[in-house]
Amino acid sequence: MIGKRILFILFLSLFVSNAVYSQLTKIEVTAEFDFQQAVVFAMQQNVDTLLLTTSGGVYTTTDTNYFNIQKPLSIVAAPGLAEMPIITHSDPDSSILEMFRVSDDLYVEGVIFDGGHAQSHGMKYALRGGPWYEEGPAAKTGFDIIVKNCVFRDLYEDKDLNKAGHAIYFLRDVVGGTVKVENSTFVNIGDEAMRMAETEKFATERVLDSLIVRNCTFNNIDAECVRFYADTDTSTTDAVVILENLTIDNSATRVMYIKNNQFAVARNIIISNSRLPAPDRADRGDYLMQLQQRGSYIANVDTFNIVYGFPNPPAISATKGAIGLIEGTVFNFDPMYADAANLDYTLSEDSPAYYSGENNTHLGSLTWATNTPTRLPLNTTTEGGGTFTFSPERKGLTFPAGTSVTVTAVADSGYEFVEWGGDLSGANNPETITVDAFKNVSATFSPVTGVEDELIVEKYSLSQNYPNPFNPSTAIKFTVKESGKTSLKIYDLLGQEIKTLFNKNLEAGTHTYFFNASELAAGVYLYQLVSGEYSSTKKMTLLK
Repeated sequence: MIGKRILFILFLSLFVSNAVYSQLTKIEVTAEFDFQQAVVFAMQQNVDTLLLTTSGGVYTTTDTNYFNIQKPLSIVAAPGLAEMPIITHSDPDSSILEMFRVSDDLYVEGVIFDGGHAQSHGMKYALRGGPWYEEGPAAKTGFDIIVKNCVFRDLYEDKDLNKAGHAIYFLRDVVGGTVKVENSTFVNIGDEAMRMAETEKFATERVLDSLIVRNCTFNNIDAECVRFYADTDTSTTDAVVILENLTIDNSATRVMYIKNNQFAVARNIIISNSRLPAPDRADRGDYLMQLQQRGSYIANVDTFNIVYGFPNPPAISATKGAIGLIEGTVFNFDPMYADAANLDYTLSEDSPAYYSGENNTHLGSLTWATNTPTRLPLNTTTEGGGTFTFSPERKGLTFPAGTSVTVTAVADSGYEFVEWGGDLSGANNPETITVDAFKNVSATFSPVTGVEDELIVEKYSLSQNYPNPFNPSTAIKFTVKESGKTSLKIYDLLGQEIKTLFNKNLEAGTHTYFFNASELAAGVYLYQLVSGEYSSTKKMTLLK
């Protein structure tokens, strides 16, 4: 290793001599050099990019310190490499637990963080942000971590499968900017894959400005894939949290816990083949996902072959005043992976995960949605009290292309079917439709004459707005079981409140609110009715 360090110093001296005339911004690094020396050189000389040029090369060090990011740095695999470069740490004393201590902006693309590599004693952390108590320099306020097209694997302290490990972990008193992780894979992680949950212990107002996890795959995670806390003060601004298009397989039951964070969004997710959490996290077998606080919602989630450690779990929930779970968007079908046992989650061409996402996007990481789908969506909305049944059964939101489907409108007690809308018309019930393109069907139900008063005391309900899509006006009908404070609010798809239509005391009964959206931009919105303990949320589409 001494020889390698000498070579590296000579290698860098060539760049230093050139730096007399121009400031270095990027250096190419091969795996033969000590990677610690490259990082230190970048920090000292204000180099902003390390370009890793060895295909499949192992970038490591025997230095007894972690890679310390104290100035902005990008670590990027060179274009066109046949294999991804590997980063690990070869501390001979087996005392270093983290590969990187991140105190300033870090951008990483196209590399593998390998905690269990043969040249490592076993790393507990890949990226750890901030100081631990009084150790080390404080992190820069608002620092960013951006990760694209990377792999985090085999993170267990000392390679002991009974010990913890984390891919991204924030320490105390950290106030970061953006953490964005896209098109990346997490496999074999000994605890939470991402943990940013020290705000309550150490009174941090906001650990991040935004957390975005998109198009990622998680396999064999011993606790949550994402555990994130805001502070307990709801008057302060929380992080923007968007978790979308995730494929989660063979992992602990509880995959997501977003605590006390307003306006968090989780959507287009596949959770499959779950297992109980590690023994020291046995309490994490109680549910799949939970978001909290106003503006937060969950939509379009497929759950398949799930195991719980507790009886009668709530499975998926949004609590503490959240918008909640969007009705009719939790499914239970086989996503039809190509070869999950070998981490190939490519969706079969006839997987119902195609077009079953929000606004008929796909479920799971789009990395795996590469086949041409042979299924098409049949979307449904209702006006009044009623539901649909299908023959054959609809999986997700789709049917095999060309399927002739018998659609039956089933009225709730006290209602009767009136007519079809969208791609069906008339009042024949049941009716048949061929799904040979994207299809949309609505059904209108109205209270049976003379029994509406009896209906009022039976239950709360929120009907689909009608017409939908609409431009610019639509009617929202709802039933309030008991007199009391009732609100109807409009949100965008980030959970941000757009408009309060009303918030007042209403008498028990059936009401209709006519909403004019001429001041809003075209798009998809959520509307939420809250009355007493009752809460219901549906989508509406404004066309212009």
